[in-house]
Amino acid sequence: MKYWRWLQGMGLGILMAGGATTIQAQELGPKPLQPLRLAQSYTDLVAVSLFQHYTAGYPAPILTEGLSSRQIDSIHIDFVRRLMSEAGDEGVIVGYKVALTNPKSQSQLGITHPLYGFLLENMLLESGAELPFEFGSRPQAEGDLMVRVGSADINQAETDLELLAALDAVIPFLELPDLIYEEDASINAGAMVAVNAGARYGVMGDPIDLKSEDSGLDQLANIRVVLKNARGQFLVEGNSTALLGHPINAVRWLRDTLQSQGVDLRPGDLLSLGSVTSLVPLDADTDITGIEARYFGLRDDERSIDLEVSFERPEEDD
Repeated sequence: MKYWRWLQGMGLGILMAGGATTIQAQELGPKPLQPLRLAQSYTDLVAVSLFQHYTAGYPAPILTEGLSSRQIDSIHIDFVRRLMSEAGDEGVIVGYKVALTNPKSQSQLGITHPLYGFLLENMLLESGAELPFEFGSRPQAEGDLMVRVGSADINQAETDLELLAALDAVIPFLELPDLIYEEDASINAGAMVAVNAGARYGVMGDPIDLKSEDSGLDQLANIRVVLKNARGQFLVEGNSTALLGHPINAVRWLRDTLQSQGVDLRPGDLLSLGSVTSLVPLDADTDITGIEARYFGLRDDERSIDLEVSFERPEEDD
């Protein structure tokens, strides 16, 4: 309920560098109240349209050009509210996802920092789940990494070790995001914020205890993720240093960003820290019927932890 009241009463205040130009009241008309009504009506329409594309699984055009960061935030709030309502009892916000954790992906969107979105309970799946092949408008897969908040002390933590001590588990997480927009669309930061940073689904493994000492930081920094298709063929791989140089840096960024908006993390919050591997497109041109993610470095015995998801392809007409 904390999150629902917050979404109702506040803007998200996402920090966007090089954001859209703010629309001034005098540009829209002389009456002081008319521009506000017009702007609000437009952001409502954009949120509805993006949500309809999201639920229908049909790629959307860019609808956020020329909007201010405040208007983008309003669309994001409305979009998340609709996600929560659509999911019913499973529409509870259980955590956050960090997106764009490497400089290359940030520069492509004209920013110098990550973005974040909300994770809902219905987005999180168990290993072995089956989804429609076209589970989104532009479905993707990527090796990700998740941690769980164990203590509210995370909100006052200063050092990396103090942040680590406030986490109680690391969780392998195969994210299945949705780029949502048309393939040739020029996606910028505002467009990504508006659609909740592309959050759609993710496959979670079992939580693994974190050591609250230097060895725990070493553990987080040395996780390797390999993605293969259902036939065991290599797709992509990556290391956890892709997460702002170290996963704890992604934790700090998210904590600080939320606090700047008046929100504290709570015990039990799940934090998806970003892309360890590059994205794997799941489009009609691929023959991928499933993905296996193997996580190395999470166990002391060096055994891998495996997650898998399969995709049900539609039957082709004869």
